[in-house]
Amino acid sequence: MNENNLKSIKIPKKDENLAEFVGLMLGDGNIYSNKKRGVYQIKVTNNSVTDKEYIYNFVKPLIENLFGVNTYINFEKNRKGVNIRAGSMNLIKFLYSIGLKPGNKIKNNLDIPNWIKTKNNLLIPCIRGLFDTDGTVYYQTRQRKNLVIGFKNSNKLLLKTVRESLIKLKFHPTKIIINAIFITRRAEVKQFNEKISFNNPKHKMKFIQYSPVV
Repeated sequence: MNENNLKSIKIPKKDENLAEFVGLMLGDGNIYSNKKRGVYQIKVTNNSVTDKEYIYNFVKPLIENLFGVNTYINFEKNRKGVNIRAGSMNLIKFLYSIGLKPGNKIKNNLDIPNWIKTKNNLLIPCIRGLFDTDGTVYYQTRQRKNLVIGFKNSNKLLLKTVRESLIKLKFHPTKIIINAIFITRRAEVKQFNEKISFNNPKHKMKFIQYSPVV
């Protein structure tokens, strides 16, 4: 077994930072646990071009500061992917205790944990983490010209919860359309940027680019 897997971790509080980490893990994260091989690892995968700044300047320090572990970044040669990894058996055990499980997120029906759902101050950063990873911001030119915020995920339970969470936060997302929901009302697009916001620069840039129409 890798000695790093036996190292202790810092146990963080259930605060806004941990809630945002849970959100980004539910989005583009993965937890791998193999006792026989002695491999315990978390991984966040993003686009190596559009998400590089997000990985280096936000995800990396977030993980390191939360858990006191080292992270490792590698780029995939065959496709535009960048991975950030951290390995620790104690980290996997802790994540399991707060509602994140190893393996296939869809088969495991992973959802926003109840300790986050019940508190808006935690739900907001968790939603931010989800939209930073699996969200999109684009300028709609058909029908009426408008900036649209979307969220797409193949986990139907999680998608349903995200929609219900947005409603709880006074938004009016669309119904689920082919594994996606959208915020289309101009006032609510602006409200999302002000109330929830983004930590992924690629999304922030869309609001700067199209600020006159938001």
